[in-house]
Amino acid sequence: MWSSLREVFARELVVLVDPTNPQHTRRRKQLTVAIGTVFTLGMAAAMGVAPRNAYDDPLAPRVQQSLRMPDLRAQLEQLTEASDAGVYVRQERMQRGDTIATLLRRLGVDDPDAQAFIVKNPTARGLFNLNPGQAVQAEIDSSNLLVSLQANLGGDASASRELVIERVAPRKEGGDYTYKARIAAVDNDLHYEMASGAIDAHGFFRSMDNANVPDEVVNQMISIFSGVIDFHHDIARGDRFRIVYEAGFRDGAFVRNGRVVAIELINRNTLYQALWYAPEDGEPGAYYTFDGRSMKRPFLRSPVAFTRVSSGFGGREHPLHHKWAQHKGVDFAAPQGTKVLATGDATVQFVGQQNGYGNIIVLQHANGYSTFYAHLSRFASLREGQHVSQGELIGYVGSTGWATGPHLHYEFRYNNVPQNPMTTTLMEAPTLTGKSRTEFLSYSSAMLSRINMLRTYNVLTASN
Repeated sequence: MWSSLREVFARELVVLVDPTNPQHTRRRKQLTVAIGTVFTLGMAAAMGVAPRNAYDDPLAPRVQQSLRMPDLRAQLEQLTEASDAGVYVRQERMQRGDTIATLLRRLGVDDPDAQAFIVKNPTARGLFNLNPGQAVQAEIDSSNLLVSLQANLGGDASASRELVIERVAPRKEGGDYTYKARIAAVDNDLHYEMASGAIDAHGFFRSMDNANVPDEVVNQMISIFSGVIDFHHDIARGDRFRIVYEAGFRDGAFVRNGRVVAIELINRNTLYQALWYAPEDGEPGAYYTFDGRSMKRPFLRSPVAFTRVSSGFGGREHPLHHKWAQHKGVDFAAPQGTKVLATGDATVQFVGQQNGYGNIIVLQHANGYSTFYAHLSRFASLREGQHVSQGELIGYVGSTGWATGPHLHYEFRYNNVPQNPMTTTLMEAPTLTGKSRTEFLSYSSAMLSRINMLRTYNVLTASN
């Protein structure tokens, strides 16, 4: 119990001392109110034991005066009318196998017209896309007819898309009610969540689960460091991580996790840091090291996530022809249908079939570089001349052409001369300079302080 109290105290202390924390102002106000309450109660107690004054003297003169009570009948009538036309709010969560009829019934809605509208209206039919567990709120009148309905359709951590269905009063007296549906943008309360831990004997993913790091945050972590770390081979027991990421809340309830804004990874005693930064000049945001160097490399280390190299670059005996030959690329063994990603920004030079390669994609990059992706089972929606971005899905692992099993044959060429993609220096990204660097360092200081707080928290936890 004392250990839990110390952790709570440590977290609250971090919030109070960090002016960049979203809850900092609220906690200070709560503390101020608490102190004010203590002083007020103290004054009241002091007055309670104070000596008798003139107002407590039973012999002091008394003045009696009759007061006229206000006429409350009009207000009582208004309250009665409001209660007769009252609106009641109900909330239910979607259940597996729910239909619109069963959902409305649990919400207490008995309104065939509203149900028919939801089934037919393209916007209102967004209710059909809700996942089990998502909340739906309805307002109903005293006749159990639907007044309004709201449901969160998703979005990002900072804002949600909300489906709103409303009853519309008839244009003419005595006419029928109608309904309308719309999608509204609603701002969420954006919090910064923090997590830290170490890689143990159970491996990377189990360690992240033990540290309560959400899956979508883990995927971002892998993507951020994909240019410098191979998470399948490079992660080792004892590596440590610290992460700060966005989380959206609505009316105190969690909505979804957002972007990783700061991350630190110590991999085999080498420190890697990344910070999300969007320049003030309107340029798109990207991840940078804490000293202002872009994390994005021109090429990813691997076009397939979490695989193994089944055949390296250089001389080998061909698995089909059994002759010694130069292997111009690297083979990544992976299950049939595994996603294949473009390792860099490029233009599609060729998509189709070639003898031996089977289904193949050739991408032309800047400065004389090109990459080949062979033995694919199928292609993504590509056409020659199309631009693709780094990390974009281009195809799926297969075994077409001269292949003994599902794998990706990947070639990395410079001026059409094959290079070893596992040892080729993939070029360092430029560092911010001038005004951009000054603005970046000012912004990064707040996030760096959060990482430093996580280090302090780790020390406190370890000392328990």
